[in-house]
Amino acid sequence: MVIGIIRLDRNEIPYPPPERVIEASKKGLLDVNRYPDPEEADQLRRMLASYSNVEQRCLFLGSGSDSLIVQVLRLFSRRGRVVTVDPTLSFVTRETGDRETKLLKIRISEPYCSLLVRSFADELKDACLIFVDNPNNPTGTLLLDRGSVDELCEIIDGVVLIDEAYYEFSRFTVADMVEEHANLVVVRTMSKAFGLAGLRVGYMIAGEDIAKKFSSQALPYLISKPSIYAATEALRNTAYVMENVRSVLDERERVKEEASKMGVKVYPSQANFLLMRTHEPSLARRLRDYGIVIADLSGQMPPGFARASIGTREENNALLQSLKTLFESDEDLPHLTQ
Repeated sequence: MVIGIIRLDRNEIPYPPPERVIEASKKGLLDVNRYPDPEEADQLRRMLASYSNVEQRCLFLGSGSDSLIVQVLRLFSRRGRVVTVDPTLSFVTRETGDRETKLLKIRISEPYCSLLVRSFADELKDACLIFVDNPNNPTGTLLLDRGSVDELCEIIDGVVLIDEAYYEFSRFTVADMVEEHANLVVVRTMSKAFGLAGLRVGYMIAGEDIAKKFSSQALPYLISKPSIYAATEALRNTAYVMENVRSVLDERERVKEEASKMGVKVYPSQANFLLMRTHEPSLARRLRDYGIVIADLSGQMPPGFARASIGTREENNALLQSLKTLFESDEDLPHLTQ
């Protein structure tokens, strides 16, 4: 009988922000009848620019990174070709489906390594926008290195949009390259490593072409007061964030090692989740019977694939124990570790 549910399907960090961040958010509610002060939003922009080591003029705030990605799509993908990778759990595919836009998916397959830009250069020449989540969700792979981003920005006249939602876990970024490439956009979020998923704080770092267009169409009050206050306070103590990131990375490797011993094929990850594959085509559904919710990838990938977020040690132990129990009840399932 399932008593409680453990959600490991949303790629959230399992640790709450420090108490002072929560208190800052509460402070923002005290005069919630007033719009945010523009200076408070500017302060957050300055702090994010410093954190990202970019110029403030290149940085824009949004109510979550998804809202910024939607704005980029609306501004730069009209009546053109949008290129993305497959698989990706980004909503870009769905968003472009309602537009007069041709969508090209570049398939990535095992072992899920870097994209070779030159191999599909001809397909990109007339693209108005290419979107790559880096690290990729759901594989956890870094698909692009700095040289690849250079190539992309030079090959197409359109926009190169890189989603770095998991930057704090991968520690890889091309944000500084916006100064070199006017058509480059990097989008990040404070929903993951910073633990502010419920407050929706995203930011975009853009090259000159995109920055100019956004400046002319910028909307006021995109982020609520509680969100601004909490994000500002969180940036005052990034050491706490990095401590939680280290805990997640340690647990990620432990889960990978322990699950591999059971015969689960677990792929290397640069994010806070693991891509898994077994011969059980209904792995995600069957784990629900044990109170464990992981992401079912049956609609995006071949049977047997699932993605598990890294939770607390106790949550991860529950996942591992459930996998062990499941496999012990299905002793004839072959291993996939090779």
